[in-house]
Amino acid sequence: MSLRSRREWILPEEKTENIIEHILKIRGIEEEDSFLNPKIEDVPNHTHLYNTNKAAKRLIKAVKSGEKIVIHGDYDADGICSTSLLWNFLYRDVAQFLDKEVDILPYIPDRTDQGYGLTEDSLNDVIDLGAKLVVTVDCGVRDRDLIRKYIQDKKLDLIVTDHHLPPEDLLDSREKDRKDGDLEYPLVHQMYPGKEYPDAEICGATVIYLLIQSIRELLGMDEDLRYGLDLVALATVTDVMPLLGVNRIFVKEGLEEIHRGERIGLRMLALRAGLTPEEVETYHLGFVLGPRINASGRIASPMEAVRLLVSNSESQCKEIANTLEMTNFERQKMTTEIFEKAKESVQDSQDKLLFILGEDWHEGIIGLVAGKIQQLYYRPVIVATKSEGVVKGSARSIKGFNITKAFDKFKQYLDRYGGHELAAGFSTTEGKLEDFRKNLVEYANEEITEEQLTPKLNIELLLDSEDITKELVNELSKLEPLGFGNPKPTICVRDLTIKEKRVIGKDNNHLKLVAKGSNSDFLTLLLFGCDDDVETLNEGDVIDVVGYPDINVWNGTENVQFNVKEWRWNR
Repeated sequence: MSLRSRREWILPEEKTENIIEHILKIRGIEEEDSFLNPKIEDVPNHTHLYNTNKAAKRLIKAVKSGEKIVIHGDYDADGICSTSLLWNFLYRDVAQFLDKEVDILPYIPDRTDQGYGLTEDSLNDVIDLGAKLVVTVDCGVRDRDLIRKYIQDKKLDLIVTDHHLPPEDLLDSREKDRKDGDLEYPLVHQMYPGKEYPDAEICGATVIYLLIQSIRELLGMDEDLRYGLDLVALATVTDVMPLLGVNRIFVKEGLEEIHRGERIGLRMLALRAGLTPEEVETYHLGFVLGPRINASGRIASPMEAVRLLVSNSESQCKEIANTLEMTNFERQKMTTEIFEKAKESVQDSQDKLLFILGEDWHEGIIGLVAGKIQQLYYRPVIVATKSEGVVKGSARSIKGFNITKAFDKFKQYLDRYGGHELAAGFSTTEGKLEDFRKNLVEYANEEITEEQLTPKLNIELLLDSEDITKELVNELSKLEPLGFGNPKPTICVRDLTIKEKRVIGKDNNHLKLVAKGSNSDFLTLLLFGCDDDVETLNEGDVIDVVGYPDINVWNGTENVQFNVKEWRWNR
């Protein structure tokens, strides 16, 4: 792998003095104070999320009358966190407050056997569990017809909480003819037509957090705005929600809860991954803890992760954390194997959308592979797997090509589908696959422009080597938490002459360079995972770099270093 840039660099015209103000301005952030000082009290409360009151009243009625409640979750980290959060609140907190046992069970369908979200199979399962009321979390918004069928035929009550893109015909003629214009069941959703929540891009766990606030108020429980923030933060990051608005607040405050280490499962998971709770930051949620939670839903049992997040037993949590560590290792191995096969099948393709089909590939892995292929070729990618006549696929897209809306255009070929602008999934049968593939690829070839396929890197700060200081690192820390939607600022340093070169790492695939800037200042550069650059870059070469500074502490001494994400020749 090489870190040599394949993107077009868009450089700012000149250096800037007020760095934070400059970054916020170019990112379109106008409320500087609220952005730099996010507070949980600034989150629009549950009254702004349509149907929380209606759903809360139905849940309270079920609790008080002793009805069997089943929480129907989803197998990704957001679904697992949402399920854990709601179950724990009702089973423990509400039960204690009312001094009454709450008859409630968590349920998450099997990814391989049942697929995503609500299905006849999964609803039959919850009926077999004795459910009188089903609460969906992180799923259900696109399953109106199925829900109606079970309400009418099985007399099953449902509350749907979800955050995925709703269908355009969510409220059909039957709802429009109803006096209140509502569905037959409470749908708690931030994009409910005409009743939108102030922030549209929130995860399923945030929807549950707001629902819990409504239940608290109706029952007369004490307000607790910090309840469950650790799980909301984890779900927000793993579900790739932009860290702006309420999401920024939830992640900042949620990280503070994680640092306290009070949720035993998260503490054990962090320790097993080699972290103390105090060390956990946004990166670790997305790339260390999140993948371990997700691994259970991808290739094992997601209920193990639920048990981890709700258990009060340190020994049980330690055991589950060990299991998830091994599961994640197996997931990584499987991902690498399928990625290599998928890459071979499209390396000569000229299509603007890459459609890859495998035989009996594990469907819990194909989304990860699609993401890696998309990063490699910067084109929309679908990776699908077929088994016994059934095809399941996962898609990752690029900015400007809404993959879920593309699926909408050819939904006649699909049995089920759903997702977001940049990520989606579907299922179909082998007999309909070729027509779907052909039409979708043709549509993408017509709609996607060459400009969209040319990756660009918008550089926010142009600095000299002398500007890369501890003071700069401290100043940039004001922007945290950093992640999707609020990334680390892209900083470019030009005209660096390599004076020293050192190959590091047990596999000799990292570089540590000492480079001299145009003002005779020296800067330490670190390049990780750059096997191909080990021979390419040598002393005397002049390069430009893009990356981010941090402080390295070794034997009590602090030194500034610059982590290089991309480089190019200065010619």
